[in-house]
Amino acid sequence: MRSKFRPKSLEVLADAQFRALILSQAIFDLGIFIRGAAASWVVLELTHSPLWIGLVAGVRAIPILILPMFGGVIADRFDRRKLMFAAGLLTAAASGATGLLIVTDTLVPWHMVALAIFGGISYSLYSPAYYALIADIVPSERLSNANGILSVAQTTGEMIGPVITGVVIASSGTHTAYWLVVVGNLIGVTLLFRIREPERTAPVETDSADPLEKTSFTNQFSAGLRYARNTPPLRWLTVLVAAQNIFGVAIFPLMPIYAEEILEIGPTGFGLMGGVFGAGTLIGAIVISITGIHRRRAYVMVSMGLVWDIGMVVFGYSRSVPVSLAALFAMGLISMPWVTSVLTMFQQAAQKEMRARVMSLFVTSMGLFSVGWLFGGAVAEWIGNEEALVTSALLGTPVAVIALLLSKELRKA
Repeated sequence: MRSKFRPKSLEVLADAQFRALILSQAIFDLGIFIRGAAASWVVLELTHSPLWIGLVAGVRAIPILILPMFGGVIADRFDRRKLMFAAGLLTAAASGATGLLIVTDTLVPWHMVALAIFGGISYSLYSPAYYALIADIVPSERLSNANGILSVAQTTGEMIGPVITGVVIASSGTHTAYWLVVVGNLIGVTLLFRIREPERTAPVETDSADPLEKTSFTNQFSAGLRYARNTPPLRWLTVLVAAQNIFGVAIFPLMPIYAEEILEIGPTGFGLMGGVFGAGTLIGAIVISITGIHRRRAYVMVSMGLVWDIGMVVFGYSRSVPVSLAALFAMGLISMPWVTSVLTMFQQAAQKEMRARVMSLFVTSMGLFSVGWLFGGAVAEWIGNEEALVTSALLGTPVAVIALLLSKELRKA
């Protein structure tokens, strides 16, 4: 007798467009993590400074603070796929330029800063369209499952990307890692054209009688800001996620330092660190894709943040490779319930005509993760590695608890 039980994740995967989006995004995400790991190692070789590692990652936040709402308005006005295509090509161009500079032995630290800014521009344009497209394709009641599936695609790249990077760097140099990213991005953008652009009606967002003014870029930009300001869960959620991404992720710029100088496991071990963290995120994402997220998502977010902070402190004081890897695995495991809770809350708070603009708030607040790299690298440079990780932990979950206490709407989100 056939079982009548069918996991909700299989219902989402039955959509051919969603499958194409997953495959495209999986390739993009693999490139993101290869490029991120390679950049950390390149900067370490150039400077041997955690501050520089954090700076190169942190400058990505400059365009992310400015451009996502513009990207959201563009994605609400025009074809989301074409915007994603253009942003993907920009990323490929930046990766190709990095590889060329390495091959010609002309790379200097400020080049990495400039190229990181280009990466932030691409992210700012691509991501609001991408997250809005998910909600366009998937019914609201299946969003948490869909986000879990997409997290599986992302975390597969997060798991194997650093491992690939470590092996490639050890065998043929960092330039090869960047060439791999270029090829992957070109494949990923071509897959986007297998997705149909959903039909959308132009929203009426002003009282003006002029129909052109009703759909002007400026009016839609202003309407997005008003919507965010007047929707309490969005306002609090944006502040909370931004704070946690700035102050709660100091571990990442310190991972190459621990691999090279403290645990003494070299580039291959550095790749293994990222791979173990990615394995944890992959398992967490698989569980979320099958089970979804508990309806009290804000409480899931806070409890997972507490585990993250503990793992960060354990990693900081560990001098044992197995203990350090175990801490990274645990942090990866709980990161996916956290991210999926946040993403689903943003998506469900958005009216259809505001979808990409609301998702631009998610992109901006999550994009401040780059500032967290800068914060972590700077604090480690000034007061020490372990102290930086303790400081990061103390500024993580306590901020989330304060936000919950102050916002009834956030507690219900």
